[in-house]
Amino acid sequence: MKTFENLQDIWNQQNDFNTNKTASELIKKSEEHRKKIKLNHIATLIIIGITTLILLCYFIWLGIYSVSIFTIGLVLMISSMILRIILELISIKKFNTINIETSLLEYSKNAASFYTWRKCIHFIATPIIYIVYTIGFSLLIPTFQEQFSTPFFIYLLVSGYGFLIIFAFFLNKKLKKEMEILAFLKNIE
Repeated sequence: MKTFENLQDIWNQQNDFNTNKTASELIKKSEEHRKKIKLNHIATLIIIGITTLILLCYFIWLGIYSVSIFTIGLVLMISSMILRIILELISIKKFNTINIETSLLEYSKNAASFYTWRKCIHFIATPIIYIVYTIGFSLLIPTFQEQFSTPFFIYLLVSGYGFLIIFAFFLNKKLKKEMEILAFLKNIE
């Protein structure tokens, strides 16, 4: 009987939440969540786009006139960023096809399909893009060492590789969050 009393105590300690939400409230909350996800994709596109634009300008300004290890490094970095932009645009298109006004099972099936696509991006394309970008940056190092003073060269090394490490941390955090959502959606079925 003590177990029942423990369960009763736990039950009584719960907060009183209004779990009787109307369909319109649920749809509104879903639309807000949807906007948040879409803004996240757009923010990613903007960041990658600005990085790509800076690299392109730098390439046009310095590297377009000769083929060297430096220009190959810039081309690798720019190519990896363009590939990532294309994948993000495809993700946005796939995300926009999910209709929130379908049944829960249909919605969860479509959302699971989207997050399965994102899983492929994160586990296949992103590591390749990341490695190509890192190789490209590494190919710039000898030129940086020749062209810049030692303190500025050290700054470039620390900030460049530091950014890659910090970016990997945030990417891993985002990946875990998306995989949790995918696991949740697969449990709905």
